[in-house]
Amino acid sequence: MDMRFLNEREELVLRTIIDEYVDTSEPVGSRNVSKVGPLKMSPATIRNIMSDLVEKGFIAQPHTSAGRVPTDSGYRYYIDKFVKIQNISENFIENIYREMSIDPVNVMNLFRHFSKKMGDMTHAVGFVVSPKMNTINLKHIEFIRINRETVLAVIVSKTGMVQNVLLRVDNSIKDNDLVRMSNFINSNYEGANLYEVQRMLLQELQAAEGEIRRLAEQAVKLSEAVVKSPVFDEEFIFEGTKNIIDIPELRQNGKLTDVLRAFEEKSHICALLESCMKEDSVQIFIGSEIGLNHTDELGMVIKPYHRGGNIVGTMGVIGPKRMKYSQVVSIVDYSSKIISKMLNEYYEGDK
Repeated sequence: MDMRFLNEREELVLRTIIDEYVDTSEPVGSRNVSKVGPLKMSPATIRNIMSDLVEKGFIAQPHTSAGRVPTDSGYRYYIDKFVKIQNISENFIENIYREMSIDPVNVMNLFRHFSKKMGDMTHAVGFVVSPKMNTINLKHIEFIRINRETVLAVIVSKTGMVQNVLLRVDNSIKDNDLVRMSNFINSNYEGANLYEVQRMLLQELQAAEGEIRRLAEQAVKLSEAVVKSPVFDEEFIFEGTKNIIDIPELRQNGKLTDVLRAFEEKSHICALLESCMKEDSVQIFIGSEIGLNHTDELGMVIKPYHRGGNIVGTMGVIGPKRMKYSQVVSIVDYSSKIISKMLNEYYEGDK
């Protein structure tokens, strides 16, 4: 028999156990299952089914309890089988728009507001991973001399994000060359991202001669330095760690400290979230599926967001595995749609 297959009664018992455990955080016994679930089975029959679920790896018995708790496999089966995106009320959407339109010029503030709102609504940690700046469409760039070997590049995106980059340069570059390069890029490449600017400058270089070629060579070097700058790594913005402080399973054996430390390992989390940008849907990771240190008691619900028809970042919720997944999935899904709409409105407004 396929150990991953559950019949209808096993599914019903598993669903009842997980629903009860999510609500109470306490291991669930057969008597609890018979009382709270829509089950027309005796406690003895339920015990036998629970034994089968243990054998198949969907529930487990904690050392000090007679009840059972879901395993990662149990949660995964439950999520794949039962979790659906639910309709969100119009009032919820209107409230989101009203609260998130505080400062439409500062996109990073928008991301912070969304992180906090998602965290508060799900009683977990909300997060947004901002777009990599070198993939953002350019509105304006200015090169400013700092000293003989250093130039400051001030880059403004179409969505209002501003990034300053210090560049090491050949001291032969003149101040008026910096002005001419800034003007040339702003006149010809507004709306392109930095990778596209670099590619188009290389094309200009191939066709250029004389003084224009000299300037194009310098512009290519500056654009390469800008694109490679580490300041363009995406930023992991999270709010709501206070929401998970009192979760019982995280307070045991110092796990809360480990979990909070995991949030500080932003590079590892961003690497995972970047891989999620390949699939334009809500994705859920349970415990060991996350693949990071100290996350065995956590669950993550993630959804990419868009700008200009392209996926530019991810957002979602990190909380205990014991989450109300249908509710959380719906909040993350709708939040992604709303932030995408807002970013597109800002972008269109700058055209």
